[in-house]
Amino acid sequence: MANRLTIMFICVTVAAVLVGCGGGSGGSGGSTSSQPAGGGNSGSLSSSSSSLPSGAARHITDVSVQNYGSGNSASTVDVTFGQVFAKGDVGASQHVVAAVNGKMLPTQVDRKATWADGSVRHSVVTVQLPAPASGKATTLQLYAVAHNAGLGLGTVSLGDLLGTNFTANVRITLGGTTYTANARNALEQIAQSGTCPAWGQRSCKRWLAGGLASEWIVPATLTSGNATAPRLRVFFNVRAYRAADGSIGNVRVDSVIENDQAYNVSPSNETYDAVLNVGSSNYSATGITHYTQARWHHVLWSQGNPSMYVKPDVAYLQKSGAISKYAAVTPTSSFLNSVTQSAAPMTHADQTPYMGTTGAQPAIGPLPRWTSAFVVSGDRRAFNWMVANDDAVGSYGFHYRDPVTGRPLTITNHPYVTIAALSYARQAGGQYQSDLLPACGGDCSSPYTFDIAHEPSIGYVPYLVTGDFYYLEEMQFEASYDELWSNPAYRDYDKGRLIVANPQVRGQAWTLRTIADAAFATPDGDPLKSYFTHQIDYIINDYIKTYVDNAASHPLHVLDGGNAIIYTLNGAAKVGIAPWQQDFFTWSVGHAAVQGVPNAGQLLGWMAKFQVGLMTSGPSGSTDGFCWLEASGYAFQVRDSASAPQYSTLSQVYKATYPQLYGLKCNSQEMVNAMSSSTSTQKISEMDGYSSSPTGFPSNLQIALAAAANSGIAKAGDAWSVFSNRSVKPDYANYANFAVVPR
Repeated sequence: MANRLTIMFICVTVAAVLVGCGGGSGGSGGSTSSQPAGGGNSGSLSSSSSSLPSGAARHITDVSVQNYGSGNSASTVDVTFGQVFAKGDVGASQHVVAAVNGKMLPTQVDRKATWADGSVRHSVVTVQLPAPASGKATTLQLYAVAHNAGLGLGTVSLGDLLGTNFTANVRITLGGTTYTANARNALEQIAQSGTCPAWGQRSCKRWLAGGLASEWIVPATLTSGNATAPRLRVFFNVRAYRAADGSIGNVRVDSVIENDQAYNVSPSNETYDAVLNVGSSNYSATGITHYTQARWHHVLWSQGNPSMYVKPDVAYLQKSGAISKYAAVTPTSSFLNSVTQSAAPMTHADQTPYMGTTGAQPAIGPLPRWTSAFVVSGDRRAFNWMVANDDAVGSYGFHYRDPVTGRPLTITNHPYVTIAALSYARQAGGQYQSDLLPACGGDCSSPYTFDIAHEPSIGYVPYLVTGDFYYLEEMQFEASYDELWSNPAYRDYDKGRLIVANPQVRGQAWTLRTIADAAFATPDGDPLKSYFTHQIDYIINDYIKTYVDNAASHPLHVLDGGNAIIYTLNGAAKVGIAPWQQDFFTWSVGHAAVQGVPNAGQLLGWMAKFQVGLMTSGPSGSTDGFCWLEASGYAFQVRDSASAPQYSTLSQVYKATYPQLYGLKCNSQEMVNAMSSSTSTQKISEMDGYSSSPTGFPSNLQIALAAAANSGIAKAGDAWSVFSNRSVKPDYANYANFAVVPR
């Protein structure tokens, strides 16, 4: 090897420029640039490390790299992971380096998203470190530094990869015909064209670009001679690592098989056998029934899975604002030993097959059960459980890929597209026809049904902690579907209005969360970034215009449009709301506020007055106001009849909803006796609605009160204090969906 390097190496992607990484420019996740042409094998990485610059490095957080395998004998190993940073922790002109005991390691950072002040929000980090022994872990400290240190090394290029014997292919046997797609052929075509922009549409995308690793996202056609598979399509996400000696080392290939084209095909299920090969590694599955608008993926390594798990600092993940803050609960080891660790293609794992099923589901909440288990523990078993279920949800029919952009469908490009009003659109003619989704051309049945009113968070946390493009698109597909599903007129065509488009308040809540998450996590340079950002900004401001600016018409501080007031109470039809759905919405708005969505804090301040009032307007011992024991009730009466005006006070709501309790001292023995039944004895300070259940109505209320406590409105702290001092509480250890607490 010529010019063997003996000085440590750091490669940092800043905007569209690779700093300290000679051999050509490379596209970061946030820009468009040409495919790097420089060779990367001009040197090797030294095993020695340099000390952190004295006084110029600020510690941000730690991650742990755990070796859970037994056959890895390499002296060094490369790991890639996603890292969220709290606002201001890594400035716009700063760099991130990884170190062990004060010694810097070769580090590559592909910067993806930034906060409004320009500081780094999310990056994909690659580190080359001495391989931990089997069963052991190495703690990496992440630092923000002012200057890029050390010598650069040429960006890993397609020429480097294609100079090896790398090969990867997918073989599909469908209806007696075998179709193949080859990653090497696809990459060779890209190399010949000379371009792979960071956000190329239908050809190639450059996901990572640096001296330690580069990754290309390339489509490949499934062919058999001159014939092509009619509906299936393949993407190869190819990540090539540079070994310690400077050569191309292990290559990670995420093969994605899709049946999700929105237009130009007649949808139908396809049944086939699949074989995936990457080098000497392979995976096979037989008899797959691939449902329409669904996809699956599988990762293989050219030199074997290095068996490394990167465990994030989950307390810092919560602190960053990407997710809520959770109570200090930890899943039991025996429970984690029992959870799902993987999912085969077109299976549902622990997802509810029909998501519209009533009652509690493990996926419902700010985060699903599997994801919440991960974010409170960081345990590898919980991580595997999370990704298994996010892989399994690929089997559900919410994936619509635009053949023009090559990305999830948007209502700005297709303002008349609809699923809910498809029958009407087919008859309407005119402009609806231009965006009309094609009719089924065969068997389009599926055992799995996606439902917006019960939708889980999909792809968001897995993307944030892995940096994998597959999970980024899963998150974007869900957010895309939430808008294109509805009646175009109800959502105001390309505007994305939720108030009418999603008549159930819980549907509005989870849609708002999903779109806010997509806006938060989508890389800055991705064309979908501005799309989701504009969507969530419009949604928040539309709620403010409708409710906050017309507060006199909505005296209870609840969403009351559409199907919000539908319950029959005390013999009167359409007089009741579901307060727990309001709780979901208040949390979602609070979550968006912490994420930095403009004006979300204003909407939160208005919404949270409802939950705060429920907990504080009728304190213990009082005989008026709303007794807080019933703040977690199932339904509240808010008007005398369907044609009557809404009540103006919570005392009126309480009197109409609980006439048998009205006038009794709140939280008195007399009251809890009246709340008891022949099968259930109420206790002093025990809230109504399955108070010991981690999915009960007090648990639903908890997430809203936590958001309210962060809002700064009057008595929010008092409301949380009353709630936190209740006598009967759930055990959230193994079911942490609603274990959210104030920041």
